[in-house]
Amino acid sequence: MSTFSSNDALYEDFINPTTTVYDEQAISNALHNILNTRIGSMPGRPTFGSRIYEVPFEPNDDATKVFMIRVIREAIEKWEKRIILTNIDVNAKENTLEALIDYYFRDASINGRAKITLLI
Repeated sequence: MSTFSSNDALYEDFINPTTTVYDEQAISNALHNILNTRIGSMPGRPTFGSRIYEVPFEPNDDATKVFMIRVIREAIEKWEKRIILTNIDVNAKENTLEALIDYYFRDASINGRAKITLLI
């Protein structure tokens, strides 16, 4: 039987919470949470989230696409400090929005890409 000592660690984040995680899945999850949270819906953090939900019933045209890209960029730059955005592309289909988000990690030379699907 093996024992677990305080020097062992399953995840570096539990030992040092200031450690930056360079993991595309962690970033993808964070972006999904940011973009899928309506501003004002999170107790204790009333400004957390995005304005994605201001878009329902708008025409699927270039103006709406530009607005969506701006709203996505605004939310990510405010809440996800681990990355710097390089490109955002959105495609709307009926009641879903697919955002393809390219970025690189602020503290490392690592590129990443997240594909987030949102119901709008």
